[in-house]
Amino acid sequence: MTTTSSVSSNTSGINDALKSGSASAADLQNNFLTMLVTQMNNQDPLNPMDNSQLTSQLAQISTVSSMQTMNTTLNQLLGQVSAGRAMNSASLIGRTVMVPGSQVTVKDGAAGQFGLDLPSTADAVTVSVVDQNGNVVRTIDMKGQVAGVHDIAWDGKNDAGVAVADGDYTFKVNATANGTSVQPVALVYGKVQSISGDSNGVLVDIGNGQSAGVDDVRRIL
Repeated sequence: MTTTSSVSSNTSGINDALKSGSASAADLQNNFLTMLVTQMNNQDPLNPMDNSQLTSQLAQISTVSSMQTMNTTLNQLLGQVSAGRAMNSASLIGRTVMVPGSQVTVKDGAAGQFGLDLPSTADAVTVSVVDQNGNVVRTIDMKGQVAGVHDIAWDGKNDAGVAVADGDYTFKVNATANGTSVQPVALVYGKVQSISGDSNGVLVDIGNGQSAGVDDVRRIL
């Protein structure tokens, strides 16, 4: 008999494909059928080959095929859910939302709205407004705050009470409870310009290159 090595080669190929996950269900089935035909054509009628390994391979192929079919179905469902969420989120276009961010703009002497989200109560909350050169122009002491979303009031002036120049600023939030950081989240307001989607889900675009996941929206005005 000349095909024992051929059968072994096919079996090895299927095992490798099963381990790597690189082959499709159709590829695995084709390989299996090739192996089956080769085995049947070349086995010794007086000493037939053990079919237990063949049965095992068949069970593995069936399992892989079922898993790939399930994955395809789940991906289709996720795509439909994502598309539905994007359509539902389209109603946010033109609305002002509060999302994670750290940029605040001063225009005509007035500072834009911004805030913070505290995951737990803090006994000390400090906000530092920083200019484009990295200089702290204003420090705001909010003292203790309970957990939740809070607006930050800034009048657009520096620590000396002088109005800062118009432009873009960033702010940093430090909040502690008994000396330990409670990891606050900086938040900004912005008007939703568009809705888009990527591998991370549905995104809201609030302009100036800023976007956030729709699930991260803290407030809708």
